[in-house]
Amino acid sequence: MKYSTTYNLFLLKMLTAAIFMLSATEVLSQNIIPFDSLGILKYPGYIFDYTQKKIESTNKVIYKHLDEKDTHYITPNLYKWTFMAQYSNCYEYYKFSAKNSSQSISLSPDTRNKLGFYVGWRWIFLGWSFDLDRQNTKNDWNFSFYTSKVGIDVFHRKAGDNFRIRKLTGFNDPVSGAEIEPYGQLFDGVSVEQSGINLYYIFNNKKFSYPAAYSQSTNQRISCGSFLLGFSYSRQSFHLDASRFDSNIKTAMHPSMNFNRIKYHDYSISAGYSYNWVFAKNCLANISLTPAIGYKRSRINTDEDRSIFKNINADLISRAAIVYNNSRYFVGASIVSHTYTYHRSTLSIVNGFGVVNVYTGVNLFRK
Repeated sequence: MKYSTTYNLFLLKMLTAAIFMLSATEVLSQNIIPFDSLGILKYPGYIFDYTQKKIESTNKVIYKHLDEKDTHYITPNLYKWTFMAQYSNCYEYYKFSAKNSSQSISLSPDTRNKLGFYVGWRWIFLGWSFDLDRQNTKNDWNFSFYTSKVGIDVFHRKAGDNFRIRKLTGFNDPVSGAEIEPYGQLFDGVSVEQSGINLYYIFNNKKFSYPAAYSQSTNQRISCGSFLLGFSYSRQSFHLDASRFDSNIKTAMHPSMNFNRIKYHDYSISAGYSYNWVFAKNCLANISLTPAIGYKRSRINTDEDRSIFKNINADLISRAAIVYNNSRYFVGASIVSHTYTYHRSTLSIVNGFGVVNVYTGVNLFRK
């Protein structure tokens, strides 16, 4: 995060310097700066003023194309900076099924409680969160960029290390069809890492505000909805040490489920609908559903070989939020859920990830 922030500031400084140099070159080439008889510049601050006007003009063009709003429906952000604290409860699950038998294994870790801190500037939101439950914390980070027309989410996360066996089906006694005790048996043979990017295009962007629900940078004043078009890419790496299973399970396990690593890349296109319901002054509820068709490229490693598979599957991204925002202070909650599916001739995997967020924040430095 530190490197990313420093790099972004460096790019911003370079862009400003480039605009300044281009402005200076332009005004000199046009011979519009007044010099005296000795060739001395009469108004040394002219280039700086001209550069400032150029930057403002560029900003207006960007705003017009990316963030134009109907102010009757949407109140623009009145402040430059946003600071937010967020509590998150994360859950996930993995179900492996052998297609040539009735066997399946469901694994999931205990839910993770995380605390995160976020800072926003105009359209940009940066966040970092850490695990509250264990000493060996796993830090997650995400980056969001939301305008009225487009949205981008970039994320990286690692799964919890306290996986449990939640359900077994299709095995011989004594585990045939058994549901493990309520909180499952601990299983330390799994590690998961996931990263990706989600992009959205909002069609009714002048009247409908996605940021009002998910980045608290604007206020929706009249209930409104919009169709969404999206593209997402995710990369997941799943390590499974089957030798850590109980001997009864390991002996009866179908060969297709006895892998040690699955790594897959998922490219998907989604289309759905999102609706903002303004049910009271400064109060907003949102729901978004975007089914997706995905292309997956998977690599499966077993003790005997390494195989690459390509296929097309359906996924689902769903979101919901409720927010109170009086422009200066805000508080709210949201749910984000992703479902991924993977199928090959002998193995099927369903992977779900979700997070419940509760947050509060403040907007500072009025424009």
